[in-house]
Amino acid sequence: MIVITLGILLLIIISLGLIESHFHRLALAQLPIRIHVNGSRGKSSVTRLIAAGLRAGGLKTLAKTTGTAPRIIDENGKDRIIHRLRSASIGEQVRLLRNFAKKKPDAVVIECMAVNPQYQWV
Repeated sequence: MIVITLGILLLIIISLGLIESHFHRLALAQLPIRIHVNGSRGKSSVTRLIAAGLRAGGLKTLAKTTGTAPRIIDENGKDRIIHRLRSASIGEQVRLLRNFAKKKPDAVVIECMAVNPQYQWV
């Protein structure tokens, strides 16, 4: 009985993961230009500069930095602080990309959330 229950739970978890993956890929398909900024120092500054350059070039650009405080930079270049209810996670990036896709930008610039080295593996 326990084996059947565990098997069913495993199938549910795998199914939910596949569904989330599907919706994530749909969101990515709606973001024609995606730039991921990685490195050890200066990621927030580089993210801001790239986003500003793309905006100056006439592209509707959204950006996200994770420096001292996580921020979203909208299509007008305005900063909005993200108030987290929990610690940083990859799920935050997935939800953010889904929200960005709804705004139909030409480009998205996102800083790597290198708060944990494993986050760079994805």
